[in-house]
Amino acid sequence: MELQKALETRASVKRFSSKKPDISKIMEAIYAANMAPTAGNLHILKYIIVENSETIEKIAEACQQEFIKNAPYVVVICSDLSQLRRMYDARAEKYLRHNAGAAAENFLLKITDLGLGSTLVGAFSEPTLKNLLNIPEKVNIEVVLPVGYEMFPGKTKPRFRQTLINKVFANSWRSKYRHFAKVRRVDV
Repeated sequence: MELQKALETRASVKRFSSKKPDISKIMEAIYAANMAPTAGNLHILKYIIVENSETIEKIAEACQQEFIKNAPYVVVICSDLSQLRRMYDARAEKYLRHNAGAAAENFLLKITDLGLGSTLVGAFSEPTLKNLLNIPEKVNIEVVLPVGYEMFPGKTKPRFRQTLINKVFANSWRSKYRHFAKVRRVDV
């Protein structure tokens, strides 16, 4: 799939079919996530693939998201800030957010490219998930990504996105950007 098409068709899928994707597709998406930029080229993100249905049910409970129970896989992105803190001190957590967000977006775009569905879940009981998945105390959980085939392919539509006309400024805050007509593929 072309990148532009993946960007335009990616949607938050919360209804999964019972068909289980090949694990190689999950690994391809993790590979894409791992290609995301990282502060200082420090690769602090780790990925846990969960395919045990009982564990997935407990993850759904820890996230208070019933739909997760129907996902054949859940990928949990974790981070260990220790290296980042040594290098960047107070800025480490800011850079971690950049790293985790970029990795999650790469993952979601690759999932779309592979004909699968997912959504980003950021609310969960971290102590519960750490205990369930044997995650060390010093490691943080960044996001939970349920993955599978969409139950009704093509039915989940991307959400409306606000136009760019009030989001893009020129040189300073709230200074209107006047060159939208010269830019290809913008929704103004």
